[in-house]
Amino acid sequence: MTQTSPSVLSARGITKSFGGRAVLRGIDLDAQRGDVVTILGGSGSGKSTFLRCLNLLELPDAGTIEIAGTRAPLAHDRHGKARIANPKALNALRTKTAMVFQNFNLWSHMTVLDNVIAAPVHVHGVPRAQAVDRAHGLLEKVGMAGFAGHWPRQLSGGQQQRVAIARALATDPDLMLFDEPTSALDPERVREVLDLMRALAGEGRTMLIVTHEMAFARDVSSHVVHVRDGVIESMGPPALMFGPDASPVFRAFLSP
Repeated sequence: MTQTSPSVLSARGITKSFGGRAVLRGIDLDAQRGDVVTILGGSGSGKSTFLRCLNLLELPDAGTIEIAGTRAPLAHDRHGKARIANPKALNALRTKTAMVFQNFNLWSHMTVLDNVIAAPVHVHGVPRAQAVDRAHGLLEKVGMAGFAGHWPRQLSGGQQQRVAIARALATDPDLMLFDEPTSALDPERVREVLDLMRALAGEGRTMLIVTHEMAFARDVSSHVVHVRDGVIESMGPPALMFGPDASPVFRAFLSP
């Protein structure tokens, strides 16, 4: 993570518990403009919860998150439950991010085109004609030109995920979050989605990616983060993390 690039993400002291069980136990992470950070870890390690906390789909119990200069401070009620102190700040922070989910999460009652233009039109106030024109360009970019009038149920998993990526790109976010974007795909569809993400990395997109695709993490990342038991166990460039000087705990995680 080069310190000469503008900061996109600064997360400090992020904690989160569910039903008294600590899932995140104090995570600090930074990303600079153009970084591709892959987050690796076993099931239940907290990596997906951390990603959801970054755009406040889950409210952290404590900590601070700043994305592209925008912060949404937390407050706590008399029972200690976290809430957003300023709802306008919450909306402002969310406009800086876009998330691609494991199970696509396209709106089933909308066509492909309407899925892609929904946020630009209804959240960002982009004129519909302008949003439609950009949407067609993005659908072509992700290999889905000609599918604008289709419904999500008419698409394969790989096609739905490519539409989901076009939808994420439609708002030109400062930070793209990917939560295991290939884990629900048939094996033959995994490569097409990973190739698309490689292309986005080549464009200088800032991305945080929770993944189990180790070769992809090694080849594309600027930084690899290993999360274990709700904390960052180790982190570094791929040459370190996948080399002989990686931590013994991470080496054990990589072992079959």
